[in-house]
Amino acid sequence: MVWVEVAIAMSALGVLAYWRYTPVPPEGISDRESRKGKLRMKKILVDLASVLEFLDVTTVVQFLRASLKYMSPPTMAVPESLLKVSETTFDGVKVMVLEPLSAQRQSAVPGLVYYHGGGFCSGTTAGCFPITSHLALELGIVVIVVDYRLAPEHKFPAGLNDCVTATKYFLRHARRYNVDPFRIGIAGDSAGGNFAAVVALKLAREKQEPALKLQVLLNPVTQLLMFTASAYKYGPSEVRSIWQAYFTSVYLYGNRSKVNLVHADLNPAKLEGTHYLNFVDPSLVDSTIPPLPPGRRVRREDVAAGEEELEMVLNPDVSPLLAEEDDMKDLPPTFISAMEFDVFRDDAIFYAKRLEKAGVEVKMLHYKNGYHGQIGDFKWSETARGMMGDVLFYLKENL
Repeated sequence: MVWVEVAIAMSALGVLAYWRYTPVPPEGISDRESRKGKLRMKKILVDLASVLEFLDVTTVVQFLRASLKYMSPPTMAVPESLLKVSETTFDGVKVMVLEPLSAQRQSAVPGLVYYHGGGFCSGTTAGCFPITSHLALELGIVVIVVDYRLAPEHKFPAGLNDCVTATKYFLRHARRYNVDPFRIGIAGDSAGGNFAAVVALKLAREKQEPALKLQVLLNPVTQLLMFTASAYKYGPSEVRSIWQAYFTSVYLYGNRSKVNLVHADLNPAKLEGTHYLNFVDPSLVDSTIPPLPPGRRVRREDVAAGEEELEMVLNPDVSPLLAEEDDMKDLPPTFISAMEFDVFRDDAIFYAKRLEKAGVEVKMLHYKNGYHGQIGDFKWSETARGMMGDVLFYLKENL
């Protein structure tokens, strides 16, 4: 009888495991079968990490970092005869410098500063090497990849400060790398897209000279205020919003203490009727939804009223979507990609709309079958190759 009970229990566990680790990506998403495998691996890794953190063996962040490092491709995947890869520091910030040999035989070439993704807590210069080396070689430009400090060891604004510092240094010393300082752009994906947007805002406010030529924001995180935008209906196909809350808490506060608070949305009642909600109005994404009436303009300090958490996420250095329009007017031409099956889809669309309203030249491409980070699959995915082609074309035409 005991064996029957064991068999029933094992069968139940098998059914649960099958349900848990056999995700069904939504209809319409590209590379659907391969995506299923990646999502399964992601769920397994996150579940293992959660158990190990509960047992106080390690943390979710440390486990995911180790896993990503193990799965990352080797940095030197390109012949040295084509690309010189070196590591150095810019004003104390670690960077990787990618210099095509062809660029050394020309007059000054364009440059691009790249900030990798990883939820502000993970990711490496090696992890984004397939993308950055491809950009460098295809365009014949010098690419700088910022190895910024990661949370929770270095919470906000440490990583952002590293990106700002390295970018300013490169603008000042571009000619050392045979780069025209007036033809330098910045780019980033996911959390790196957040850093790129904020760096551009900061340099524009400071009237940085020479100014940035352009910015490329790939499925960017543009706000950490609301996790209930319409794109989160795609949460099951990607990372559930609870994990975005986890990474947000770790990034902003250096620990997971604010996960529940962030996941529940920070005091939405206090923002009712303010202009901040107009920036995340679902009607900007879905024209069938009636738009919100114009909200009253309020100052961040006033609406937060001493509540540190709300004031933090309203900070444009955290949520560039919430920056003042006057601060956006001097931003450089911008390329933004929005992926339909992505929890950050609305972030990209919201930001593109705001920039256009401020008079910024914007090229936004909404990939109706795309998923988060898809451009990184360009070596084997035909759809991702098309996305990479769009980025290359934009940079070639505008940088």
